[in-house]
Parts: sequence; structure tokens; C-alpha cells
Amino acid sequence: MKLRFKTKLSYGIGGLADNALFTLIETFLLFFLTTVVGIRPAAAGLILALGCIWEAICGPISGFLSDNIETRFGKRKPFLMAAAVPAAIVTSLLFTAIEMPYTMKILYYGLMTILFWWCFAIFFVPYMTWGSELTEDYHERTVLRSYAYVFNQIGKGLGTVMPTILVAALMGIGFSLSASWSAVGITVGLVSGAALLICSLTIKESDVPDFVKDPNKPKVLTFANIRKMFGSYGTIIKLRPIRYLIGGSLIYLVANTVFLSDMVYYYTYNMGLSAMEISGITLFMTVFGIAMTPFVAKISGRTDKKAAFVGGLTVSGIALIAARLMGVTTVFGACVVSAVFSVGNTCYWQLMPSMIYDVCEAEELASGKQRSGEVISLQALSESLSAAIGVQLLGIILQQAGFADTAAVQPASALFWIGNSYCLIPGLCMIAVALILSRYPINRKTYPRIIAGVEKRRRGEEVDLSEYSDIF
Repeated sequence: MKLRFKTKLSYGIGGLADNALFTLIETFLLFFLTTVVGIRPAAAGLILALGCIWEAICGPISGFLSDNIETRFGKRKPFLMAAAVPAAIVTSLLFTAIEMPYTMKILYYGLMTILFWWCFAIFFVPYMTWGSELTEDYHERTVLRSYAYVFNQIGKGLGTVMPTILVAALMGIGFSLSASWSAVGITVGLVSGAALLICSLTIKESDVPDFVKDPNKPKVLTFANIRKMFGSYGTIIKLRPIRYLIGGSLIYLVANTVFLSDMVYYYTYNMGLSAMEISGITLFMTVFGIAMTPFVAKISGRTDKKAAFVGGLTVSGIALIAARLMGVTTVFGACVVSAVFSVGNTCYWQLMPSMIYDVCEAEELASGKQRSGEVISLQALSESLSAAIGVQLLGIILQQAGFADTAAVQPASALFWIGNSYCLIPGLCMIAVALILSRYPINRKTYPRIIAGVEKRRRGEEVDLSEYSDIF
């Protein structure tokens, strides 16, 4: 099914909120908590990790609910509408520096972080799943995700480029450091909330105009159903394609979290760059990522999603390791590293969701049930766990290396490990992901067989799963 331009554009706009919120937290929350609020790195890392774990619990529940509810707005749209305003409010509160005793700081920012990820979980899995339902066409899904990726990159610019520019500008006209960061939270929160509302209110394909609520339908959100849902993950994860994608996603996102969270430290302490120079580098990374989007779509269209994905991450991984060995000491060098990272990053965020969509049909073929929300929530679960692992890992590395949150000049040990976290760890992770996904069994040749089998199942015909042993 070919989608209208308006639908692809509207769906893409939702990706702005996804990445603006995600990258703001990944890039600046650890830095904000340690250097503005004054929380020690390991404790700040623990706060972020606990928030990610909470999102890992809430994400699957959102996916399960969006699979099973029925409304006049369809299954997925209500979750985006419900999350928009709370996400804007909580993001603003999270980046507000409040003077209070140290223990109260930990409790306050711990609570705000949990609420943030709760709001994120409400919309993220339904938004991702919505894309799999808008089209089942193998290549059209990549095109749809290309629109989402472009707005992902705009959101990334909002979450990684804008904060340092806005903080520097506001401080230049007399605002305090804490008030400037509060403005960052308000700005990102409001824009993200607006993007969710625009996306949800302008896509009409999934609406059910003649919907009538069944008063006898049993409640979906019960303890028994939630327990059953988590139990079903044991069945879903047994599928070989899902194991490869989830395993690769976990490792890649550790690399992504470490790189984005560490680069502010690297540019600030290892290179001594100004806020405007840092903003220039992150802006370049965002623009380069957007420029890469049509190339990735074209390559994956001519070859295959899997081939483009594995090739892109291999190139990025090798180049990042080489950058660490040669050293990055200039703004030009940092821009080169940003471009190198963007190659793998574009392949991941543009192609991984499309590959997850294809797995939804594979799981339906294997089980005979449509559980797209539950399948995609596993990928969201991997994002949450890997973000928790990545930020906690970086927090521990910084603390063990002797990072001093109040020092303008850091000890050599801290600078050494900030450098390793900037290039070496992400590079090794990317190569590991490429090796794992090289064994992924769904491609442009096997996918039509999956769709043919799914259609037979939907017609009530028997399907011999032994014919799909190369996939499952």
C-alpha cells in the first residue's frame, strides 16, 4: 500500500518528539545533574538508569494496551494524544534546577526522571507500531521511516544543538545558568508536545468513524492480562529474527548512549571548546544525518535493508576506532567523527524500525496472532535497558576515572576515559552489532514468502511452518 505524502509527512513529524526528548536526556541530563545541580556522577547515572528501567516496564504495557483497545481514533493515536501535554510539563520540571539538600535533590530528580520516561513510554511504542500498520509494503516501510528519520534529526538538533546555544544566549543577556537550562526544558517539552498532537490529529487512516463502544467488553488492563503479556514475551523472543534484532539493538544503543552523553564532556574538558563551537559540531552532525537519509533509502532500495545496515555500522565502527587511535584534537576532527558516527546512526534509526516492522509479520505467521505492539515494545525495551546500561556505565567510568564535577580542568585519568568513551567503546559496539545482524534472516527475498504465509493464515488456511525453517 502506497501512502499519501500528507500521511508520511504527518507520521514523520511525530518522530521529532521521539528524538528531541530522547537525545536531550541522553546528551544533557547526566551533564546537567552533575555540573548544574551538583549530583555526583555515579548517583546521577543511577537516577538515569532507574528511569530507563521504569520505561522498560511501562513500554511493553503501552504496547499491549494499544494492541487491545478499541476507540473511534483507532488503537495507536489516543496514546500520542494522552502523552503530549504531560511530556511537555515533566520535561520542563526535569531541567529546572532547585536548591535543596543533597538527598532531596536525588529524590526530586529521580522522581522527575521516572515521570519523564513514563510519559515517553505512553507514546513511543504506539507511535512506532502505528508505522507498521500504515503499510505492509517492504520498501514503503523504509520510505515511511525515512520521513520519520528526517524529523528524528530535526528533533536531535532540538535536543543536542539548541540547548548549548540557548544557554549561552540567555546567560549572555543576564539569565542565570539554572534559569537558562530551565528554558531548555520548557522549549523542548513544548515543541515535542506540539509534534505529538500534530502527528496524531492529522492522520485519519486509522480512525473508525462509525465506532460504537461495546459495554460488555472485558477490561484490558488487569493484573492477569499484564502477567499474561509478560509471559508471552518468552514465546516471542524465541523467534530467531527477533533475537538478532533485539540483541543488536541492545548493543548499538549502549554505544549511542555512551557517545551522545560523553561527547559534551569530551568537547568541554578534553578539547576546551566553547558552547558555540560545541553547538556548531552537533549542528553539523544533525545536518549530515539528514543529508545521509536519501542515500540510505536509495542503497537499501537497490540492495537490501540488511546489507545497508550491516555495511553502514561496519564502516562507522572501524572509523571510530581509527579516530581514537589517531586522536581528535580539532573542531574539524570532531566534525569528521560526527559524520562517521552519523553514518551508522542513520542506518540504525532509519532501517532498524523498518526491519522491526517486518518481524511483526514473521511473528504473526509463527503464532497466528497480531501482536505488533508487543513485538515492537521488545525493541523499546531494548532501548530502555541499553540506555540504562550506557548511562550507568558512563557514570561509573567517570567516577572511577576521578572526574571532578566542580573542576574546570580534569585529571589525566578522567580525560583518558572520556576519550575512550567518545570513540573506542561506540566503535567496538558498532562492529559487534554488524556481526550479529549479518546473520539476520529476513530480506527482500524471504519477506514475500512471509507475507504469503500471513495472508493464508488470515484466510483461515493451514500453514506448514517447516517451510520457513530458514527464517525461524
